Amino acid sequence: MRLFLSALALLLAACGDDATRTDAAGAATEKPIAARQDARDPAYSYSEADLSAALSCDGFTHPDRDPVLLVHGTFTHGRQNWGATFAPILRASGWDVCIMTYPDRGLVDIQRTTEFVAHAVYTMAAASGRKVALIGHSQGVMQVRWAVKWWPGVRERVSDLVSMAGPNQGILLPTAPRDLLGVLGVTIAPFPGAFYQFAQNSQFLRALNRDDETPGDIDYSVLYTQFDELIQPVSPFPAGAIEFGQNNPKRTNVLLQDVCPGRLVEHISIALADRLAYELTLDALHHDGPADVERSGGSALCGLVSLVPELQFPADAFSLFLNEVLLSELEQPLPDFGISAGEPPLMPYAQ
Repeated sequence: MRLFLSALALLLAACGDDATRTDAAGAATEKPIAARQDARDPAYSYSEADLSAALSCDGFTHPDRDPVLLVHGTFTHGRQNWGATFAPILRASGWDVCIMTYPDRGLVDIQRTTEFVAHAVYTMAAASGRKVALIGHSQGVMQVRWAVKWWPGVRERVSDLVSMAGPNQGILLPTAPRDLLGVLGVTIAPFPGAFYQFAQNSQFLRALNRDDETPGDIDYSVLYTQFDELIQPVSPFPAGAIEFGQNNPKRTNVLLQDVCPGRLVEHISIALADRLAYELTLDALHHDGPADVERSGGSALCGLVSLVPELQFPADAFSLFLNEVLLSELEQPLPDFGISAGEPPLMPYAQ
């Protein structure tokens, strides 16, 4: 059931054009807020109160390590995606962790909801006095990549970016229902706006990958799996990779099955409990440069299924799952589905 909801999530994914906050050209109509700390950055369109309320952080008690921002995927929220999995594990491993929730389950324009990532990075960098490590899952990868691409001040405050099952090159799935309807003669069938942003060759992805896919002094660790039911195709040119086939010392692409052939990891489990993905992420956080397969454990971590060791989960794992994954749903407002007849226009700063 969870896999079905996950697939439905991305099909209804990440979208919207929320016209109440942008004009026809995609420009913000609200006054920029004072929290924008770098004049080179795009202006925020959300309020300071909204941006601040979306971020939940531990106390910053580890001055020797960059704090970690966890950014969730489509149709979920921060606590549900991370609260019972990576967040407690990273805390137990000695990192300060922040979780953010962008609006409307990711069902509004990614260009706008990325403002929550930008604001979070500024907040965390100011509170810790350090750069920030970003971990994104699914649409969360697009969020963090868009932030470091188009917010220069954010880019300078980020040390690591870990991509987990991100649709970095666009995926086939979003176009399939519309193409099918076209065969049936249905020519007008609105979908959530960012449904189009995930599609291969969308304006959004062309802007994201234009010129430099790995901007800034940032280490990029890109993890993806052959058995991802959403991030397809995997070959010959993998949708989940960044700069595939290029030699870039600050970026590594890891197809988990290249390390562990046949390993059963899909779109959710890569960010839920897969030990190889977890150890690669920890390796990236611990060292300069991106994740290194052999240094992280390599083939010693292999098996058809290999979960994060139970000892690294807190003793109250069941109550954490109940509260963070299930009961937290009751606190979430109804989303704006952002139905649109086409892709939201590129913001002026990205044109």
